Amino acid sequence: MTVPRYKAPAATTRYRSSTLASATTAVISAHSPSILARTYASNAMSEVKVQVGDTIPQGTFTYIPYTPELEDHSACGIPVKLNTDEWKGKKVVLVSVPGAFTPTCHANHVPPFLEKYDEFKKKGVDVIAIIAANDAFVLSGWARFLGLKDKVLALSDPNARWSAQLGLSQDLSAVDFGTRTKRYALVIDDLKVKYVGVEPERGVTVSGADAVLAAV
Repeated sequence: MTVPRYKAPAATTRYRSSTLASATTAVISAHSPSILARTYASNAMSEVKVQVGDTIPQGTFTYIPYTPELEDHSACGIPVKLNTDEWKGKKVVLVSVPGAFTPTCHANHVPPFLEKYDEFKKKGVDVIAIIAANDAFVLSGWARFLGLKDKVLALSDPNARWSAQLGLSQDLSAVDFGTRTKRYALVIDDLKVKYVGVEPERGVTVSGADAVLAAV
């Protein structure tokens, strides 16, 4: 498959370099402990609907399949759809994060799932997927940065619609993020929920790789 390519002009490259520091500062400011602590306190465990034994709701995600052509970062890829029906008969680890490139998600939550990929496979896991409300292009860029390649899917749950059916969306308007997915993890076996780990506060515990691996 030929992947569409985009060559950034020199001016764009200079702009990116000159604004990187301010963009990083903005993200850190938006994730300041006092603001996020209050946000999590009001959102984290409210209205969680999904329980062990439930059948997951049908839904459709979008993502950009990994190809080696994406590695030079001048190709953007083409989003495709993935329906939850494709998980019938499969064991799936689904990990939800509030946002790509955000500090906890980027440094602490997602990388251990890649590091423990072989351990998950030995336990019979067919699919490991990260979901977030970001669009498929952002998630593809993040996946490339993290080196997920074709091992871990990066799925877009637009406006957290699928997560909302589980009671696992949250309003992060207080930090200008709008509606996002909560930080959680599910183990799904033949479309049935076998494990639910929803983080009650900031940080990674019940939705982290170690906790999920123990639950598989």
